[in-house]
Amino acid sequence: MVLVEPGRLEIQEFDLKSPAPEEILIKTRVTSVCSTDVKVFHGQVAFARYPVIMGHEFTGEIVEIGPQAAKKHSVKVGDRVTPEPYIPCGHCEWCRTNYHYHNCPSVGLYGISLSCKIPPYLLGGYSEYVYLVEGTILHKLSPNTSDLAGSLSSVVGNGVRWVKTLGQLSFGESLVISGAGSQGLCTLAAAREAGASPIVMLGLSSDASRLELAKEMGVDYIVEVDRQDPIQIVPELIGGPPHVVIETSGVPEAIQTAVRLVRPSGRVVSIGLSGGKSTSIVFDELVWRDITIVCGKGQAGNVADAMRLINSGKYPFHKINNYHYQLTDLERALVETEKPPMGFIKGAVVFD
Repeated sequence: MVLVEPGRLEIQEFDLKSPAPEEILIKTRVTSVCSTDVKVFHGQVAFARYPVIMGHEFTGEIVEIGPQAAKKHSVKVGDRVTPEPYIPCGHCEWCRTNYHYHNCPSVGLYGISLSCKIPPYLLGGYSEYVYLVEGTILHKLSPNTSDLAGSLSSVVGNGVRWVKTLGQLSFGESLVISGAGSQGLCTLAAAREAGASPIVMLGLSSDASRLELAKEMGVDYIVEVDRQDPIQIVPELIGGPPHVVIETSGVPEAIQTAVRLVRPSGRVVSIGLSGGKSTSIVFDELVWRDITIVCGKGQAGNVADAMRLINSGKYPFHKINNYHYQLTDLERALVETEKPPMGFIKGAVVFD
């Protein structure tokens, strides 16, 4: 499914050829629909290159592999794999870091910056086959891991990043997660593994299906912010303000609440995009209360931990991808990702 230009999708066919020595050809199994896909569809991502085959959260089965790629990745035909979205150059100063190689100035992004005008053309997950090119960072699914769960490798990687790399959560620290979407749910799983306790999730009363899944994944408390004031209720629930607040929604009011809610010398991790809206923050308050705010993107260096968590089977990540579509339904999947119907958590294109 090719996004020919912003707002216009069409089915196109491409010839399959054997992968180059450093490439891998996979048959796509599942591609999870990301909110960034919606922005690419609308032409709101500056580094998107059209025409493009979108989709950067996907799993597939290896059908052919170049000899250099086989040696580098220690994989074989029949293995199910998921790539990291970012393809770094591997040589610059950013690529020599453990957690910031996604800042590489020449980084590629599956489904966004790799146009299907350029060989090998099939470079996004909304395609029956995808070529994994040189520089790809690859992870294997265990035999018992579903493709629905494996396609969330970068989303769970984000959760690990917000908790471990940016939030620097320690065992026994209290946490509030603002936002009950896929980012918040994956953050919850990562926080449980890190030993955070207690954990509170903030959501809306309309987030019923998401909050039910949060309960299944082990959240301690839920606060519906359209019915209760989190500034008042959270300290009552957990015996004081939290050590850390991870804000995933990007709503300006929610960012302001996170700053007001966290304890003195606490940490706020703000990763939700607001779509260009301004958020008013009084920096005197940050100084007097000794608060740290950290922001970030991507999951560089965190996907290996995420795959260990996914492959462990301890959390029902597959339930996050609860709306399923065929490839020809992609435009509807994007519409429902932007304006979710009742019960929607996250959509996925499922291939036969």
